[in-house]
Amino acid sequence: MLRSRIARREYILRRPELSIIQQNFRSVSSLASRDSYASEEEHEEARKWLSTFNLNAIPKKACELTFSRSSGPGGQNVNKVNSKATLRVYIKDLLHRIPKILHPKIEASRYYAGNSKSLVIAADNNRDRSDNIQECYKRLHGLIMDAGKNTIKGKTSQAQSEKVKNL
Repeated sequence: MLRSRIARREYILRRPELSIIQQNFRSVSSLASRDSYASEEEHEEARKWLSTFNLNAIPKKACELTFSRSSGPGGQNVNKVNSKATLRVYIKDLLHRIPKILHPKIEASRYYAGNSKSLVIAADNNRDRSDNIQECYKRLHGLIMDAGKNTIKGKTSQAQSEKVKNL
């Protein structure tokens, strides 16, 4: 009995699936570094798109909202009211609406659920359902904005270009 437990433990530690996970991690990290090879036109297009993107630009029809009971203290309200909001946005519906430069950062975010290939954002900060819905949309907006700010290179000014040429 003890030998079978040890053998099982050794098999679990030497699983071949771990190499697949490591390969997937490498492929995601290589995708994340791919944005540095984007052309200047792609960066310019992404800059323009990001400057016009706001909270109201998120299509509500591409999102799926579900509600459940919140957790934590709150007494009777927590036990009776479904105030926790969970926003699910399928990647295939979202990625064709945003610049390609942002795709790797969105897919590498903490909200990405690999099994369902979607972003799952939950909020139960407030007692009111509508406030939690707004919080979910704010988090999605923040995710996209952060991906843009961390990925899209800033435009080099003419003075800076001249300064670099003179070096």
